[in-house]
Amino acid sequence: MLIGLLPSLLFAGGDGPRVQVTAPYIELHTGPGVGYPIDQVAERGEWVRVLKRRTDWFKVRTERGHEGWVGVGQMRQTRGEDGQPLAIQTFNLDSFSGRRWEMGFMGGRMEGADLLNLYGGFAFTPNLSAELGVSQALGNFSSEYLADVNLLAHPFPEWRYSPFFTLGTGVIFTSPNATLVRTEDRTDTTAHAGLGLRVYLTRRFFLRGEFSHYTVFTSRNDNEEFDQWKIGIGAFF
Repeated sequence: MLIGLLPSLLFAGGDGPRVQVTAPYIELHTGPGVGYPIDQVAERGEWVRVLKRRTDWFKVRTERGHEGWVGVGQMRQTRGEDGQPLAIQTFNLDSFSGRRWEMGFMGGRMEGADLLNLYGGFAFTPNLSAELGVSQALGNFSSEYLADVNLLAHPFPEWRYSPFFTLGTGVIFTSPNATLVRTEDRTDTTAHAGLGLRVYLTRRFFLRGEFSHYTVFTSRNDNEEFDQWKIGIGAFF
């Protein structure tokens, strides 16, 4: 839900800029898509107020008080009060390569248990980024909760199929199923290394897959190891 809402935040918090139509006219749809009917037009020289953006559609209000949705192609045929074309941020492969923030949701497996993961990351440079992630693994005998801090290296950030390597640490909290076993809850530190692949899809979305090998440093002087893999969808902004 958060990923889907990101494009609409561009003009959140109030009305956006006022722009003037430079094309013969622009068409106002009743909704954000070509499938919605056109019920108004704004002619050359008319001023409209930009209210919000949803992907490639802009909700505008004319000076006559009519509201409707205009596609990004026609919005490029407007200019602001400074006489310059409306600045429209677009997302493509170049944006993917130069991303600063990203977030995503993934699912997978960890030692035979179903895994759910939510993460957010920040890129210091195109080749180096940091992430914070939280995960839950639901097994038959226990549930594990993980919190990780990771550093990621991206050797080829400009590629549509962009590999990466990760190294990190964190904590794991194990809660046994009380109806099956009688073992105390425990919290241990972890270290892990892994590799993965991002695949740019469209706009600001990408597919991400990852494999990691974990070492758990237990208080029993008997370290444990396990593998984890996950795949999911992410967005950058």
